[in-house]
Amino acid sequence: MSLLRSAAAAAGFGGSARMRLRYLLILDFEATCDDSGSIPRNEMEIIEFPTLLYDIEQDQVKAVFHQYVHPICHPTLTQFCTELTGIEQSTVNAAYPFPSVWERYQAFLQEHGVMQEPGSVAYLTCGEWDLKTMLPMQLRLSGTQVGLDPSTGTLTAPYNRWINVKKSYQRMYGLKNATGMAGMLRNAHMKLEGRHHSGIDDCKNILRIVQKMRKDGWKPWNDLPR
Repeated sequence: MSLLRSAAAAAGFGGSARMRLRYLLILDFEATCDDSGSIPRNEMEIIEFPTLLYDIEQDQVKAVFHQYVHPICHPTLTQFCTELTGIEQSTVNAAYPFPSVWERYQAFLQEHGVMQEPGSVAYLTCGEWDLKTMLPMQLRLSGTQVGLDPSTGTLTAPYNRWINVKKSYQRMYGLKNATGMAGMLRNAHMKLEGRHHSGIDDCKNILRIVQKMRKDGWKPWNDLPR
């Protein structure tokens, strides 16, 4: 029995969103970029692919996926990109291209029951960009069929269901405007741990924000897309 299926059965989860949602997939991509316009926005590629599988009920990270990705359209990282993300050229040179990383990611999701029990999970991102823009664009660039509806060009389950923690945090604490990860940490009187714009470090910091929100009574199932 999969991790998700056994957890759901043990908890007695029913059919409602509240009862079925047990895990959050906390994701934060890093991508090729430049500040001079040398990389068109529609040719940006994922270069860091991290995900934390977070058990909401147990307040624990159950599994971690983290891989760097070798870009194809613009294989040489710009100085701006390296300074922003901390990702070195040697790191992406040694990495697999996206189709191979995506295949490994599918195996990770299968191993932990995500594909078998998609209703038990939802992605959580800091903004809309990761899953609304970057992943569909990367799948099209790579010619990858898994995860993308060929008729609409939109993501398929489970990638098409996510919570934008910026909006959730704004509603939770009555902020006038939504703020990014650094702003949420400041508002919560928490220090940044690790490096900002390191994908895996950002995921861990977002997790800390989620944990604070949960302690303060946040119910993530209420923020699932309708």
